[in-house]
Amino acid sequence: MIIGLISDTHNKLPHRAIEIFQCVDMILHAGDIGEAYILGKLNQIAPTRAVYGNTDMYGLANELPGHLSLNIEGIEFLLIHNIGNMRDFVWKIKRGDFHPEPQVIVHGHTHRPQYEKYQSYLFINPGSASQPRHGYPTSVGLLEVSEGKVKDFELVEIGKKTE
Repeated sequence: MIIGLISDTHNKLPHRAIEIFQCVDMILHAGDIGEAYILGKLNQIAPTRAVYGNTDMYGLANELPGHLSLNIEGIEFLLIHNIGNMRDFVWKIKRGDFHPEPQVIVHGHTHRPQYEKYQSYLFINPGSASQPRHGYPTSVGLLEVSEGKVKDFELVEIGKKTE
C-alpha cells in the first residue's frame, strides 16, 4: 500500500502534488489545510484522512479531530498536526495519552521535512506542500507499507527551496 503524506497546504494544493498522488491508495493530511475543498480534491484521488491544524481553528476544527489513530496494514499510525518537541512527545505517548500506542507519527506544523526514528517510534513530517520555510522546498511524502512494516519512504520535492 502506498500512502500519500501531505501537510500545511494553507489553502493551496499544487498541481504537482495532485500528479504525485495519482499512484497512492490513501492520503493522510497532517493539518493546516485551509478550506474543505482541499480535502475534496484529495478525496477525488484517494480516500483521505485528516486532522485540523492551528490555522484551521475557525473552520475545519469543527469537522476534523485534533489527532487520529489509524491501523494501516497492521501498523499503528498517529496523525497529528503539532507534536512540539519530539522527546516530550514520546513522553506523552509513554504516559498513555494516545491509544493504541502509535508506531508511526505523521505530523506537520514546522514546514520542515522529517523522517526520523526516535526510540521505537518513527516520526514523519512531509514538510509543507505550499509554504516552504528555512531553506526547505515545498514537498509531500510517499510511504510504502506492507505486512506490518514500513517498506520505503520518499520525500518528493514539488517546489523550489526558500532562501
